[in-house]
Amino acid sequence: MKKVFLLLIVCVSACTAPRAYVDYDKKVDFSQFKSFQFYDAMQTDLSELDENRFKEALQSTLQQKSIVTSTNPVFKVNFYSKVYEVPSSTSIGLGVGGGGGAVGGGVSGGIPIGGNKIIMNITLEFVNATNNELAWQAIIEARFSPAMSPEQRTVFFQKMAQKAIAKFPPQPKS
Repeated sequence: MKKVFLLLIVCVSACTAPRAYVDYDKKVDFSQFKSFQFYDAMQTDLSELDENRFKEALQSTLQQKSIVTSTNPVFKVNFYSKVYEVPSSTSIGLGVGGGGGAVGGGVSGGIPIGGNKIIMNITLEFVNATNNELAWQAIIEARFSPAMSPEQRTVFFQKMAQKAIAKFPPQPKS
């Protein structure tokens, strides 16, 4: 029973962990991307508090890779978000059947367990500051709860930033 409980915890936590998908321009030399600046006017669709949380998390995560903010940056950062609901994929199946002789019949149906999941999707873009061309992009998504406390939101956005920046700079496959 203890093993089943541990397996359930692992499955639930895996479903809530952020996932990141990355794309980039293979012609860009990312070893030069050592300084950045956020765009002044971004339409992030986040509250001002959440936008600041994500900016701080992103800045801290980039600094861990020796990438710093600058007034004369090599690249500029833009991000925007989308929140959407996904129907629960977990359900309990019920069935009733019967018959006699050569005739039989049955009825079954599924009852969804839990409510819809709320997913937050953040698209993060690194744009070359000299030619304004998109160089790198990450799409990060994770389960989100609007009822999170400010502390929980800070941790949530830190995990989102870390997941995205873990794949930067890109390592081309040879």
